Amino acid sequence: MVENFLDNTQEIVSVSEINKRAKSLLEENFPFVWIEGEVSNFFSAASGHWYFSLKDESSEIRCAMFSNKNLQISFEPKDGDHLVVNGTLSIFEGRGQYQLIVEHVELAGEGALLRAFEELKKKLHSEGLFDDSLKKELPPYPKKIAVVTSPDGAVIQDIINVLDRRSPFFNLVVVPTLVQGDKAAPQISRAINKASKLKNIGLIILARGGGSIEDLWAFNSEEVARTITKCPIPLISAIGHETDFTIADFVADLRAPTPSIAAEIVSQSYSELNETFDNYYDYLTAGFGSFLEYQRLRFENLINRIRHPGDKLREIGQKVDYIETNLVRNIYDHIYSLQNNFKLNDQAFIQNSPVNKIKEVKVHLQNTSKDLLNAFKAKTERKNNILGELVATLQAVSPLSVLARGYSIISTEPGGQILSSASQVKIGQKISAVLNEGKIKAKVESKNLNEN
Repeated sequence: MVENFLDNTQEIVSVSEINKRAKSLLEENFPFVWIEGEVSNFFSAASGHWYFSLKDESSEIRCAMFSNKNLQISFEPKDGDHLVVNGTLSIFEGRGQYQLIVEHVELAGEGALLRAFEELKKKLHSEGLFDDSLKKELPPYPKKIAVVTSPDGAVIQDIINVLDRRSPFFNLVVVPTLVQGDKAAPQISRAINKASKLKNIGLIILARGGGSIEDLWAFNSEEVARTITKCPIPLISAIGHETDFTIADFVADLRAPTPSIAAEIVSQSYSELNETFDNYYDYLTAGFGSFLEYQRLRFENLINRIRHPGDKLREIGQKVDYIETNLVRNIYDHIYSLQNNFKLNDQAFIQNSPVNKIKEVKVHLQNTSKDLLNAFKAKTERKNNILGELVATLQAVSPLSVLARGYSIISTEPGGQILSSASQVKIGQKISAVLNEGKIKAKVESKNLNEN
């Protein structure tokens, strides 16, 4: 005899119902969670959806990220990647499978640093630390330049090589500091303050070679940013490569794409000045040589025309004295004219400083960036509209939509055979009907095979 453990008050639920309840329970108690783990079994479906697992040393969880969300991600994960994801816990009712519906994905470590970078950038921008009104003009001919960097790296040698080539008479002072690690930021701030107090310092270059975001993180320090803002001496930020941007770049008086370009910028005025001086020197030398040759030929011609040696010698002596006097006067007049021209050219050079050109290019780049961003937003909106139309089409042909219009799905009890004809059942047989909301069980009392 089989003992019946059930009583009339015991609720019996279907597998679907228990999965549905479990899904609701999970979604109510875990609306949004952040999970970190290693990617495994990554799969990109033809629909565009991503399916993968996140695991740690002892456990793993299945994840699904739908195409309308992963389109916003700039990279496609791969097995072995260490990710931080955000999403909701749920259950796939069809299989009773526990999973995470992912809303956002980012690489672990780098993602956290990028968030911190953007938060500090937004904060300092709101305080006005990036305003052009705070930017100091670079001196055209600084007496002495201070370079705040590591004395052991290749950066300082690159700067020295450029200055030696373009303006070898530069007076350069190296203020040593760490440029990487946890202790680098306070050292950089102290080095900037020290450089600003050195005698006759007209310009400061803050320099470091390229590296990862972790390597350059000291230059994203709020302490360094505020020190640069308060620095009374014009400062050029020359951090990393052309594609590297740090908070120091935004608060500095000028950003140079690389340390070498920073050296070229500060030496440009002197280099052009040297070139102008050399041109004047060559012109003066050539003109003076031509003048002396002309006078020599004249002198030889006078000698050849001498008829009486004594008279001619005295006459020639007087002419030589006259020529000498005029020659000296002409030389001094010419030199004075060149000096005046040099001063005028020097003033014109200062008025047409390359800093103004750099500012114009910077404004152009900013405008171009805004145009690109607007174009990207417009394209994204068009894609979202297309996706919405596709979803509406799918919903129109969905079985659920048919049920919502008053239709039902009838099946036999037991067996679950879907009925399409009255001939498939017998009088007295139990049947069940699935409606849009709920399920009905019934018994066949009559049937009519008449198609009309």
